[in-house]
Amino acid sequence: MVRAFIAIDVSEEVRDAIVRAQDFIGTKEARIKFVERENLHITLKFLGEISQEQIEEIKKILEKIARKYRKHEVRVKGIGVFPNPNYVRVIWAGVENDETIKAMAKEIDEALAKLGFKREKDFVAHVTLGRVKFVRDKLGLAMKLKELANEEFGSFKVEAIELKKSTLTPKGPIYETLARFELAD
Repeated sequence: MVRAFIAIDVSEEVRDAIVRAQDFIGTKEARIKFVERENLHITLKFLGEISQEQIEEIKKILEKIARKYRKHEVRVKGIGVFPNPNYVRVIWAGVENDETIKAMAKEIDEALAKLGFKREKDFVAHVTLGRVKFVRDKLGLAMKLKELANEEFGSFKVEAIELKKSTLTPKGPIYETLARFELAD
C-alpha cells in the first residue's frame, strides 16, 4: 500500500516567497510545523493508502482529465486559515484565477468517487504553509497573519497534474512523484 495524493507543483519563485512568509510568521506565537520548501504544492485530492491496482486505475483517469485542460497561469496571493481565525489549525496561501484548478479537482473527485473514494466537501485551491500544533499568543499570531493578508507570492504556470507518494518519517513526509500528466498546450 502507498499513501498518495494528487497535486499541482508550484514554481521556485512561489516557493521562495512562501518560505519568506513562513520565516516572518515564525514560531514565537505558536508552535507550527511548516511545510518544507520542496514539499509546497496545491493538493487536488488526498487519497490515503492505495494499492498498486488502484494506482494504475487512477493514472488512467488522470491522463484523460489532464488532456482536457490547458496550461494556464495562476497567482498565489494572500493568507487564509482552516478551520477559522479563532481556531487556527492550518495556515495556507490562496490561489487566484483558480477556476480551472477547481474544475479539474471536481472532475477528479467525481471520477474517483466511482472507485469508492470519499468525496471532497468544499474544495479550496491553496498551498499549505504549515500546521499549527498549539497557539501561545492568539493575538500575536492574528496580527502576523493580518500583515500577510494580501501578500503576493508570485504567479506560475500550471503545467501538469501529479500523482504523488507520501512517505511519513519522524522528520516529516517525503514526497515523490509516481506519475506526471501534462495539461494541453
